[in-house]
Amino acid sequence: MARQRSGAIISSGLVLLVAGGFCVYARASQSGGSQDRYPVMARFISANGLAVGANVDMDGVPVGRVTSIALDPATYMANVGFTLDRTLSLPTDTTLSIGSPTLTADTALLVQPGQSADRLKPGAVITNTREPLSLEQQVSNYIFGNGGLPSD
Repeated sequence: MARQRSGAIISSGLVLLVAGGFCVYARASQSGGSQDRYPVMARFISANGLAVGANVDMDGVPVGRVTSIALDPATYMANVGFTLDRTLSLPTDTTLSIGSPTLTADTALLVQPGQSADRLKPGAVITNTREPLSLEQQVSNYIFGNGGLPSD
């Protein structure tokens, strides 16, 4: 009887140890190593569809993570805080937009680097942002506009 109980205790302990290890791994993969990133802020007219924890993508590659979304009561603009990989040195005229890189992907903060010689510093505020377009607006623009095709 005592032998069965000790086996159950050992088995339960191993299960808890594996579950704890998975939790630590999941937490580390979500935070993405914050010491290798620096904080940046952006101001949007609307942060519709964006959520805390969303990826920051550049050319289809995740380069950061959204850390906060808050409404500025003075300007009624959405302040989006996010982090960028320290290896990136983006120009100050970088443009940000909110969208989905593919039809099946989650909404992300999309980075389009600019051409300026000056570089963003940690804590910088980016105001060169584009309002997010809903799927309905994108389809409407394509149907009733030229869909981004060159005009004749």
